[in-house]
Amino acid sequence: MRMFVLFIMHFLSVCPHQNTFAADKAEEAVAILEHLSTEIPRARAPRRLALTYASGDKFKEMASSYVRSALEKGIPSLFVDIKALYSDQSKKQAIYEIVDELRTSVTSEPAGGEPTTYLWTLYFLAQHHSHGSDFAKALETVELALVHTPTLPELYMCKARILKRAGNVYGAARTMDEARLLDGQDRFLNTKSAKYRLRAGLVNEAHEVLGLFTKVRILIRCDEIQ
Repeated sequence: MRMFVLFIMHFLSVCPHQNTFAADKAEEAVAILEHLSTEIPRARAPRRLALTYASGDKFKEMASSYVRSALEKGIPSLFVDIKALYSDQSKKQAIYEIVDELRTSVTSEPAGGEPTTYLWTLYFLAQHHSHGSDFAKALETVELALVHTPTLPELYMCKARILKRAGNVYGAARTMDEARLLDGQDRFLNTKSAKYRLRAGLVNEAHEVLGLFTKVRILIRCDEIQ
């Protein structure tokens, strides 16, 4: 713990406020975070923070290790984790190339590669394309993932978000309901389904879904609490 505190104090002396540091301090900040990662190899935070300060080939090297590790472990939140880096177009492009290269490599291997790695690369790429408002490409990619694994709620939720962003709120509601039906006991999925139904104007259907997890049937109509 003492080592960790010393590293943090040193790091803050170099970069007291994220995104307001001097450019000539970036390399020193990355070096500090790399050293901290060596001391605490299981910690993801230093490696993630280093991506904020790294640039050029150093960024590509560190991003490749970080992104590949997360995809191989099947971490669904990877895109949300690194989305902030997309404000830098060069980093956005580098991340896309890393993920797409991994997708190509796992599908071209004789045994088809690790199936879960292929799945999570598709999941990431669908979110990537949706973020860039290329909804047709995003839907095409998430459909490939659904063909591969049609029983994963996260994929239907991803598709629903894409449809919502594309303006198809009715299709989004129906797709979110498909996610809900995969696990009828999941309160989060039921709540999401109700929210998407409300957005699509399906008030009575949303009312029914919200009533599934109440001991006393909901007395207030959904259209009164929107």
